[in-house]
Amino acid sequence: MSLVDELSDKKLQQELDEELSYWLAFSKMSGAGFGIVKTRTLYEHFGSLKEVWNTHVDELKQLTWMSYEMTQAFREARKTIDPESLLLQVRAAGVRAYHLFDPRFPAHLREMHDPPFVIFAQGNLSLENLPCPVGVVGTRTPSSYGEKLTKEVARGLAENGATVVSGMAVGVDSFAHWAAIKGGGRTVAVLATGVDICYPSSNKHLYQELIEGEFSCVISEYFPGTRPERWSFPARNRILAGISKAVAVIEAGVDSGSLITANMAFDMNREVFAVPGRVDSPASKGTNKLIAANKAHLMTSHIDIMETMQWAKARTGGTVPTMVQLYGREREIYELIAAEPRQFESLVEYTGLSVGELSATLTMLELAGIVIRLPGDWYECEKQASEIR
Repeated sequence: MSLVDELSDKKLQQELDEELSYWLAFSKMSGAGFGIVKTRTLYEHFGSLKEVWNTHVDELKQLTWMSYEMTQAFREARKTIDPESLLLQVRAAGVRAYHLFDPRFPAHLREMHDPPFVIFAQGNLSLENLPCPVGVVGTRTPSSYGEKLTKEVARGLAENGATVVSGMAVGVDSFAHWAAIKGGGRTVAVLATGVDICYPSSNKHLYQELIEGEFSCVISEYFPGTRPERWSFPARNRILAGISKAVAVIEAGVDSGSLITANMAFDMNREVFAVPGRVDSPASKGTNKLIAANKAHLMTSHIDIMETMQWAKARTGGTVPTMVQLYGREREIYELIAAEPRQFESLVEYTGLSVGELSATLTMLELAGIVIRLPGDWYECEKQASEIR
């Protein structure tokens, strides 16, 4: 990297840090009417929260939706809240932090109606483009059946390139994280505390693995140092559902917090999967109810998730595999080749596509590392991709 590039990167980082400090400040004012929806509106109107913070209150009064109480609260907040001090606190804790419009902020969280102002992270995994994130949740006291299914599902997802997301609680959450780690894949723990706090303390070894591993991290919407509160766990579940594209419930009673996560996922138009269990098992009453009401897809393995979501494992040069989502013609041709190797001319005849359209689609599948071209214009799936069938 040239000196010019280094200076440019340093300047960009300074700008991001400065804007972050004001997002931290506004997050402290959420109780004064500056929730994420109104704060986001202010950001979009002024172009940055730095501009908002330094704007004269009289200008804010011109906004029709800004009440007198809000402008007064804003005036007082600027006297007591120091954005730069908040940023220094975060940096002193040694954690990463990204505001809602930082390009490194998790994309799926930004789509939520009520995303966090800032996401805090500890660990090495990048958050901006998590491949195929799946929330894996369930009871804190799983049966041997639930433990077995959790480990199989989470490991299968991780080995095929998905990102396993859970809450680092004891039980299903912990089993899911460990299975993803042992499968050599990616995993993210969403905490109900600051990311610098291990809760429960019995998960200290897992916490260390998550923050030190190359393909894992812990995240939270709470400032470093925040201790667990009863209300913070349902709020945490909202982040877990929001960052995921699908949520898998392994075992859950009728009053389980996992069902809260599932319902939040429904509201966010995420796909929900549930493992069926014994009808006489209290730990399976919640999941069986989800399936019976046709609210969740019945799931017996990670393959059910991959097929429903139309995901396929892609070949990459990295240490961990990556999943890709297939659409339309790509999916149709992939399924034909996954069933058995196909010759180009037979694909033209079977699909009715023109030579040009088929060539373009096959090229995309080749570039994704999903199919291989063989001599004689034959195509077959990568061994790993065919394993999901």
